[in-house]
Amino acid sequence: MSTTKQDYEPMAVAMPTAVKGVPMVEVSAPSDLPGGYVFDAVANGQTFSVTVPAGGVSRGQTFSAPFVPGGGGVSASVPEGRWKDDLCDCCRFGSCHPALWMGM
Repeated sequence: MSTTKQDYEPMAVAMPTAVKGVPMVEVSAPSDLPGGYVFDAVANGQTFSVTVPAGGVSRGQTFSAPFVPGGGGVSASVPEGRWKDDLCDCCRFGSCHPALWMGM
């Protein structure tokens, strides 16, 4: 089974709002999420981390979040179009490491 970019939920997109002192954005929830859940959103072309408020949110619901650029962007370290590890990478930590034994 092949997985393409279209198979995944789109990243949340944020819209700026004006609040004194702290830059805030209106974030649209990408799915039903519990309170305290952290996910990445994009505003002005910058990825940042958003924490869901207490009580959680429903898919499509908008809520305000502080805009702190550079707090997200985990996707930059994930390769696309190939496996992250090679075939024998389970041996890279030595023959007594749990990564090797749990893979058997």
